[in-house]
Formats: sequence, structure tokens, C-alpha cells
Amino acid sequence: MPAASLTTVWYVAHTKPRQESMAREQLLRQDFEVYLPLFKVFKKPRATAHEPMFPRYLFLRPTRPTQSLSVVRSTVGVSRLVMFGPQPATLADAAVQAVRQAETLRESAQMDQISPFQPGMPVQIQDSPLAGIQALVQAVSKDRVTLLLDILGRPQTVQVEFGQIAPL
Repeated sequence: MPAASLTTVWYVAHTKPRQESMAREQLLRQDFEVYLPLFKVFKKPRATAHEPMFPRYLFLRPTRPTQSLSVVRSTVGVSRLVMFGPQPATLADAAVQAVRQAETLRESAQMDQISPFQPGMPVQIQDSPLAGIQALVQAVSKDRVTLLLDILGRPQTVQVEFGQIAPL
């Protein structure tokens, strides 16, 4: 990570679609301090991934007093520097620190905390001998989802993996 920044404000860059990481790398090469907040998201089957918290945006600040922001707009992956009239948009360091804290909390979340499946939600079983049957989510754990379904006129519970069901 570059040396501590000289300013307490961050600037906001608008990136080209799905080029946030490319823009981040290029700005780092130009010796800017760069922050691209990532958000842990649920992905099938039973996996997580990291996506930009603010798609097409990242935060940056100079690391030297003489460093110009003019190079940002021609950086690979960057569409433009966000402006308010003739002035670049700024964000206080405290706001960026709050985003960092939210990112840290989300990163430590278990699968059941970020799952799109919640108790009472209707789902359809996708991948098992019970494929096509509709059920209600009864509980969500970090590894499995417990479903309540009707088999031969009787309520039964079954546990399935996240990737075996889809919301209705």
C-alpha cells in the first residue's frame, strides 16, 4: 500500500463497466491511494464472491502534494472523475472509513447471514430426486437450508444445499 496520504478527502472516479479492478490497478501504478470497496455476495452453489459495493465507482487520493488529478480521466478503466460543476467531487475520510467498516462486517458474515433464502420463503427444489417440488424455507444454516414440504399428505422437513433450490 502506498505511503500515508497527504489529504483527508477522497475523490470519486467513475469507471467503465466491469473495469473497477483494472482502474484500481492502473491508479495504483500511478501512485494514487485507491480504495475499491468489495461486497461479499451469495453465489450458487454454496459459494460466495466479491463484487464492487458501488458498481462503476472507486475512491482515490493523491500521495504527493504535487500529484495532479488530471491523469485520472485518461487512466485505463476510468470513464471520468466525478465532478460537481468545475470541482471534483470529494468524500470525507470519515465516510470512507465507515464504508471500510461495513465491508469488514460483511466479509465476516456467515453464509446464512447473506443467503437470499429466509424462513417462510417459498422455493422450488432444483437438483435432487425431489426436483420440481415446492417447499417453504424453515431454517437457514451456514451449510444447508431446511425445507418444509408436503410428502404424501404429511409435512416433512428435508435439508438441502443452497444450490439445490431456487426462489419462486
